[in-house]
Amino acid sequence: MKSSPSPIRKALNLLAFTLAVFVIAFGALGVYLARAQAHALVNPARSTWITPPSAYGLTNVEEVRFTTGDAIEIAAWYLRPREDDGAAMIFVHGIGGNRGELLDVAALLYQQLGIGVLLIDLRNHGESGEAITTLGLNEVADVRAAVDFLLTRPEVDPGHIGLMGMSMGGGTVIRAAARIPEVSWVIAQSAYTSLTDNIEEGVRGLTGLPPFPFAPLVIAFGEAEAGLDITQVRPIDDVASIAPRPILFIHGEADGLVPPRNSRALYDAASEPKQLYLAPGVGHGGFMQVVGDAYRARVVEFVRETMMGSNRVGG
Repeated sequence: MKSSPSPIRKALNLLAFTLAVFVIAFGALGVYLARAQAHALVNPARSTWITPPSAYGLTNVEEVRFTTGDAIEIAAWYLRPREDDGAAMIFVHGIGGNRGELLDVAALLYQQLGIGVLLIDLRNHGESGEAITTLGLNEVADVRAAVDFLLTRPEVDPGHIGLMGMSMGGGTVIRAAARIPEVSWVIAQSAYTSLTDNIEEGVRGLTGLPPFPFAPLVIAFGEAEAGLDITQVRPIDDVASIAPRPILFIHGEADGLVPPRNSRALYDAASEPKQLYLAPGVGHGGFMQVVGDAYRARVVEFVRETMMGSNRVGG
């Protein structure tokens, strides 16, 4: 006659079953969370500007729209140059942002230097057309379209067009400048060397999930949904080809989302002329609030030197 399992054996079987259920449930939850966060990364919640340009003393701002080469409509604010020099800059925000993100520094440069301003909503952001966000890959087409728009404006000098980008925008303007010869100078703020170099901090900062085991899952699901080969988004491979056009790297020393090692590495990889400004006490943004005077002076002087110097495209 077969004996029944002992109480200890029953307890062990129950424990094993419970652990198996827990592991399966935890794994399923992890996959669900990773997929959800990957979806959010390539389809970020839209935000729209809150503070209008008039709050910064900017009047006569035009609402403009233009279309990219892959048929995405881009919404933007345009303010024509105040000075005869005809210089203009395109400002590119970060993920989940909008054209208002860099309005303060755009207003500064307009008021100090009379530079023209084009603040854009990237694809899938603000009031621009729908598309998958590709974290700096396809967004280069948005910058290309913005440059093409400025080239149609008779008041803009085609040899004096600059770019400034923040975070994802910083990576985008580096990649764009390497591919768009009409760009005369670049300011890359809080930019990344590559997406793969920043998986751990990015997943933790953007999603709130621990890097392991979620980082590889988030990246895999994001690539699948966006149709994006993440290895292509490598501004560090593009930055050297921007020379002889000048580039200024700006980064907060307390940035935990995109650590300052990124701008140090980008600076090292770039060719002259180049500058690096590491702002003490600044995180991922907030330069005006934390180091306002030093930040303003550095940005204005860089653009002034570029406008007055010999780095003009075609000049």
